[in-house]
Amino acid sequence: MSTQAQPSSASPEQRARGHFTSRKVFILAAIGSAVGLGNIWRFPYVAYDNGGGAFVIPYLVALLVAGLPFLLLDYGIGHRYRGSAPLSFRRLGGAAAETLGW
Repeated sequence: MSTQAQPSSASPEQRARGHFTSRKVFILAAIGSAVGLGNIWRFPYVAYDNGGGAFVIPYLVALLVAGLPFLLLDYGIGHRYRGSAPLSFRRLGGAAAETLGW
């Protein structure tokens, strides 16, 4: 996160909010969060190893059909509205949409 001062023309919310200093820093943060997803990738292997191999195909289909598009949607909305998930969804569709962010 940057510790540089924001321009005085920025709103109070923008001044208080940190930002990534470069694209490389964002990539490293995204990779760091993806490492935590390793357990999700391990799950099909453990299921297969214990006799649940038939579950792996529907799992991968669900991951590609639902998981990836929702991940990209969340990244896109967060980038567009520059906020956490609840705040971005609130800005997108009001208080009712904020629950989707939570």
